[in-house]
Amino acid sequence: MIRLHFSVASRAFVPLWALEELGVPYELVDTDIRTKKHKAPAYLAINPMGKVPALDDDGVIVTETPAICLYLADKYGAGTLAPGFGDPARGPYLKWCVFATAVFEPACWVPPALTEADRSGYGWGARDTMFAALEQGLTPGPWLLGERFSMADVALGGLFAIAYFNTRIPDRPVFAAYNERLNARPAYRRAAARTWPPELFKP
Repeated sequence: MIRLHFSVASRAFVPLWALEELGVPYELVDTDIRTKKHKAPAYLAINPMGKVPALDDDGVIVTETPAICLYLADKYGAGTLAPGFGDPARGPYLKWCVFATAVFEPACWVPPALTEADRSGYGWGARDTMFAALEQGLTPGPWLLGERFSMADVALGGLFAIAYFNTRIPDRPVFAAYNERLNARPAYRRAAARTWPPELFKP
């Protein structure tokens, strides 16, 4: 049994969406960040970082969102959501999966460096450069691998959708269109409904 340590209003949305795309059975383990369940000793034994999500696949523990997505795609979606090892798309696919948290997310959320010394220490590069690279990658469209939807669109697209909702993404037609395509996927909508239930938005 696949067990996903999950919290509403968190980035656990991304692997939940991955599971929905794969259509494999899973169980959600309530690890609500609002009540600090992610800091409980039992959970810290699973993920010492005290963050959600974490995946338990019959005793195999995987943490960090892109790693969970890559693991699930290779095990349950090889040849479909994950390009195979001999597929030329494998390289770009891995790049975009890692880009999600190594480049895209910090460039979106961390304040820009003020000095050249700080900029040289930011491994994710400049925000404008990141958005230019992402726009270039999405321009052929409709997905990061062209006509082929892959787990890269879940790993990066899930974080993109969160940033887009929080107005961290520039107002560009390519980005707006990508966000619409992500939102239109049934698996995305199912995962979003569980991650951001209506009661979260009640005053």
